Amino acid sequence: MRQESWSQGLNPQALAAARDVARVLGKAGHRAWFVGGCVRDLALGQPAKDLDLVSAATPDEVQQLFRRTVAVGKAFGVMRVLMGDFEFEVATFRSEGDYSDGRHPKEVRLVSSAETDATRRDFTCNALYLDPLDGTRLDPANGLRDLEAKILRTVGDAGHRFREDSLRLLRMARFEAGLDLTPVEGLHEAARAAATGLQRVSSERVLDELTKIAGGPDPARALAVLLECDLWQYALPALIGGDDPLRLGTLKELARGAGEDVSLVLAAFLDPGSADPVPLLDSLPLSRELRRRLLGIWQTRLRIEELARAGSEDQADLARALRGAKGAGGLALAQASCRAKGEDPCGLDRLASWAADATMEVEPLLSGDDLKQLGVERGPRIGTLLKELEAAQLRGVVGTVAEARAFVQRVL
Repeated sequence: MRQESWSQGLNPQALAAARDVARVLGKAGHRAWFVGGCVRDLALGQPAKDLDLVSAATPDEVQQLFRRTVAVGKAFGVMRVLMGDFEFEVATFRSEGDYSDGRHPKEVRLVSSAETDATRRDFTCNALYLDPLDGTRLDPANGLRDLEAKILRTVGDAGHRFREDSLRLLRMARFEAGLDLTPVEGLHEAARAAATGLQRVSSERVLDELTKIAGGPDPARALAVLLECDLWQYALPALIGGDDPLRLGTLKELARGAGEDVSLVLAAFLDPGSADPVPLLDSLPLSRELRRRLLGIWQTRLRIEELARAGSEDQADLARALRGAKGAGGLALAQASCRAKGEDPCGLDRLASWAADATMEVEPLLSGDDLKQLGVERGPRIGTLLKELEAAQLRGVVGTVAEARAFVQRVL
């Protein structure tokens, strides 16, 4: 990372606000540093996302220095500072005692130096510090050297770090895959020995980490690491007994496409195959929208596979299965799964070619009120007739209002 260009991966407005925070802390005698992932990403020449700051200022001092603060984790030395239109996590240098629950330390000690603070962090590539005012860097754990050598290494003993917070096992897989790093000798062995600790990690944290993996550049590689280290079975017990080699192959095939969205990759990650997906969905803390999206992709995939096997040419059936984001996701997952099984994808490829040029949405020619005027009684029959009329339009049987009226009169 060149010293004169370190800030090129930052939002200029966010950087200006972060510098304002650093200046306030500096005037109070506390030099502030960017820390963790944002410094790592800048070192790699990538855009930095979360701009976290750390200094020797205690949470009470932070509250006194800034007009707008939120005590998000005051007991652990963490405050949130609102500066202009931006929010920054501002932490105090700290060291930590043993962890009692696989997530929270029994004791937090506020300290005065980055060097001591670095000893509690997970991986050397995240124990990096950068002064937002002058670009000075601190690298107490030699993380920059490891990044240059493309090595993933924990700060201190790997087994100890994984036992402290078992989520670090999933983060290991994410960093290996997302940053294209090679694990240092013994890292995977330590992970395998600590694998059962994942049972203590909440499903919310697991899902959040898997979502980050799904949005990364190589989710298939991350899954391969999880499987190799026996982590997958403890991360998502609801998927035990599934076809993991097929899951891995499907992810690899999906990676060959462009612009796959996170929900589609998650659908491949969590794919229950032919099993009922509802128990799996019920076991995960999904938003209503993500649950709807995943279920839609899985159900549509099964319908598309059914149409492909039957060699269907019914334009209404095809349009209804293939249209919209749900159809695109279901088709992509079906194609990837088919290739991962080593099966002939020609039936699915035929549907993809048809979908590329077909009309899959039509404007209704008649409304429910129109049907009532034609003598259709109120109730579910109106909805059924509207669907039949849409199918007739998709098949090219009906194309005008007069033809639509005649169609309804014929079926009454």
